[in-house]
Amino acid sequence: IPILRAAQAVAARPLSLYASPWTSPVWMKTNGAMTGRGTLKGSPGDKYHKTWANYFIRFLDEYAKHNVTFWAVTAGNEPTAGEIVFYPFQCLGFSPEHQRDFIARDLGPALANSSHRGVRLIILDDQRVMLPYWAQVVRAGGPGGPAGPGRPVTPPLLAQVLRDPVAAGYVSGIGIHWYLDFLAPIDLTLSITHHLFPGYFLLSTEASAGSYFWE
Repeated sequence: IPILRAAQAVAARPLSLYASPWTSPVWMKTNGAMTGRGTLKGSPGDKYHKTWANYFIRFLDEYAKHNVTFWAVTAGNEPTAGEIVFYPFQCLGFSPEHQRDFIARDLGPALANSSHRGVRLIILDDQRVMLPYWAQVVRAGGPGGPAGPGRPVTPPLLAQVLRDPVAAGYVSGIGIHWYLDFLAPIDLTLSITHHLFPGYFLLSTEASAGSYFWE
């Protein structure tokens, strides 16, 4: 908090802060550990998912007590990392379908029914090689529902994964990391995603230098 206040004091304009959780407490996780392969116990809509959603609200509440507000939160940092056995850093695994349902049933309603309803929600927060598939699973057409006037229609072969348009109404944008960009040309990932979902922002949310073993 002192660092945030110092940054705000010298900023030429208000800072837009976003927060991204790396893992839930271990008692909520299938592997009982901060690292390695594991996701939330149970299924979306149950006590574990609702409790984890409420952690987001409590986080925002506590910072608000210190007059620190957030522009956005992500649904979770690098959800694919939590699908990797022996992953060495804190992680919480989600498939796109799992993240979609968690947003629709738990996280989205928790934010919407709180005093932080204006905080934007960012999905993916992971490598852009996951696009556009991840976005197609989580969202249908645009804010609040499926494709309509002025919104591109998702190709029929992909429509089968758009099972819960409710999640669409809670999502504002897509976060991407740069570590596997060499495997993911912009034209095949970001450009297609923007064409399919022009109403959602694409934001680079993480880029660390020296992350490769040869550096």
